[in-house]
Amino acid sequence: MSLVEWNPFRDMDNFTRDVAGFFDRSPFRLFGMANTPRVDVYQTDNEVIVKAEVPGIKKEDINIFVDENSIRLSGKFTKTSDFKDENVYRSERYYGNFSRTIPLPVEIKTDQTSAEYKDGILTITAMKLEPSRLKGRRIDIN
Repeated sequence: MSLVEWNPFRDMDNFTRDVAGFFDRSPFRLFGMANTPRVDVYQTDNEVIVKAEVPGIKKEDINIFVDENSIRLSGKFTKTSDFKDENVYRSERYYGNFSRTIPLPVEIKTDQTSAEYKDGILTITAMKLEPSRLKGRRIDIN
């Protein structure tokens, strides 16, 4: 039997994901979670892929900003002109601005990132940055 060093924060990522999932599935949609698109983030050997649910939004109303470690989505859900408040029987859909920053599992090449919008799903594909072998450099002694 091997000894494992005790680390109280080891499972914090799983805990955070579970708590966020609880609020995301809540019928009350606490803390403004109702206005953020749901996303899937996964990776292949060479790419990181983010798929976001943004149905009913024109692609012109979606903004994407990428850096090496994250992707930020923002945009606006707008009401149609035939939707008048005085004629509403039930309104459950969210209308208004949204913004979400998605942390990525690895660094990406920002200049080799593309996006496609089809059937209400925004797909962002980014090439992974090859990890450098050495982060430092050799220093000669005088």
